Amino acid sequence: MSLRVDVCTEDDLAVLLAGETSRHLAHHHRERFAVQAQGSGHYLLAWRDGVNVGRASLTAQSKYAPVRERWPGCAEVNALAAFPQGQGTGTALLRLADSLARADGHQRIGLAVDPDDPGPRRLYERLGYRLWDGGPVVDEWVELLDDGGSRPHADPSDYLSKPLRENTAA
Repeated sequence: MSLRVDVCTEDDLAVLLAGETSRHLAHHHRERFAVQAQGSGHYLLAWRDGVNVGRASLTAQSKYAPVRERWPGCAEVNALAAFPQGQGTGTALLRLADSLARADGHQRIGLAVDPDDPGPRRLYERLGYRLWDGGPVVDEWVELLDDGGSRPHADPSDYLSKPLRENTAA
């Protein structure tokens, strides 16, 4: 069972949408691919034996104002998902995100993590991400429900980052 991680292609998007039964996730795939098509980021996918086993979005700047103020142009990983966990998928997606962010000229990369979920945080810290000293950020987003409704979220999160180049200010 070999793992392949890469940037989403139009063919990949078609495969994702053809197999997606959740309206919310189909919207998610289209939205992330559109950001990539606009040149504002990358939609990363992980495949194992032709089955999608993970995804993440890499954006050209943080969605959090305090992070943008401190580190303009900080690349950011959002919506990282690996299923099942513990098989190296998240690690592979984050390594690809680091590589792409470096290639795009970013000095730093960051991400938000639920302070009550230690598993992902251990992964991020193992890969060099460290808690910033700017305090929590609030992850605000709207969940589209499969019944056509929506539900807003405002989740306090810890922000972790790491430099991608030498001599990058903490």
